Amino acid sequence: MNETSLKLLRDWFKKNAAELPWRSADLLDKRDPYAVWISETMLQQTQVSTVKPYFIRWMMRFENVEVLAHTDESEVLNYWQGLGYYSRAKNILKAAKIIVENFKTFPDNRKDLESLPGIGAYTAGAILSLAFHKPEAILDGNLVRIFSRFYALDFLPTQSKNASEIYWNYAKEIANKNAHIHNEAFMELGRTICKIKNPDCANCPLQKECKAFLENKINEFPPTKKQLQQNWHGTVLIFESLDHKILAIHGGQKFFKNQFTFPHFESPKSASTGIPIQVQNYIDIEFIEDEKICGEFKHSITVHKISCDVLYLKLNTKANQIKLETKQETKWIEISKAKEFFASRFCLKALEKIFDTIQDK
Repeated sequence: MNETSLKLLRDWFKKNAAELPWRSADLLDKRDPYAVWISETMLQQTQVSTVKPYFIRWMMRFENVEVLAHTDESEVLNYWQGLGYYSRAKNILKAAKIIVENFKTFPDNRKDLESLPGIGAYTAGAILSLAFHKPEAILDGNLVRIFSRFYALDFLPTQSKNASEIYWNYAKEIANKNAHIHNEAFMELGRTICKIKNPDCANCPLQKECKAFLENKINEFPPTKKQLQQNWHGTVLIFESLDHKILAIHGGQKFFKNQFTFPHFESPKSASTGIPIQVQNYIDIEFIEDEKICGEFKHSITVHKISCDVLYLKLNTKANQIKLETKQETKWIEISKAKEFFASRFCLKALEKIFDTIQDK
């Protein structure tokens, strides 16, 4: 991409850059690496409008990496609640602890950054270019889309090592000079102009050099990669003990292998009423006093389109007197604290279905 095109992009960006809570008023300023890290991690596969309030709330509570490093995981997950991909929040906390324990200051080189949990080539490049003004490249969905259209690339970087190198070389080319402006300008262009659907080519500063536009093939690039959504139906089990505690389980679950959630398993939509046999994987049925299907909720996780029945099981014994059948880590959570304990929307949706039932008991 020649200097004329890059200058047009810079001028466009300076005039059109949106005001964002993680962006300096002066676009030439070096930014806080911690803020760049948090914002870019939140923005992965999440829209800017969604991230804004989460970022502001996060920074008010965890104002720097030192504060974050000394925070419990449960609180971090609660502040992440609703963003999904909870492994990201866990990795942020792990990385914060490593930074505080092993580095005197926030790492300012790619090797150290990429050694941290959850920080890959893209996030490292964003931190180094935006916070430290180093000539480091980034490559996200926005840049892939722009490069594919600008150069009429009929392949994606995920197709092969050679394809990835081609895209990264274009990214490095624009990062050789003014990376802190170019990287952010391209992300902004992809978000507002060179969108996936209905790109605003008439207002694009790169249109005069864009091959897809000049050849009237803008809708052919980038090539589509169809990802079929998988339907999954299951049953969520909510056990309530005699002393009003509910069971949380860690590990061994379909969608939440590394966090506490409700026991759940795959089941057919036509499942009959009554106590399913899978209940005995957690608690002996002799402890069950009553059971009730409280409804169904829908949820999406990655490519999975989920629907779940919620089965509420009232137990006849106090929590500390119940022998559990599972070998997984478990906790009994007071009902009054359940909404604060569970971080995922999956669990909160299940709770909503049984809340009235629990309150009436």
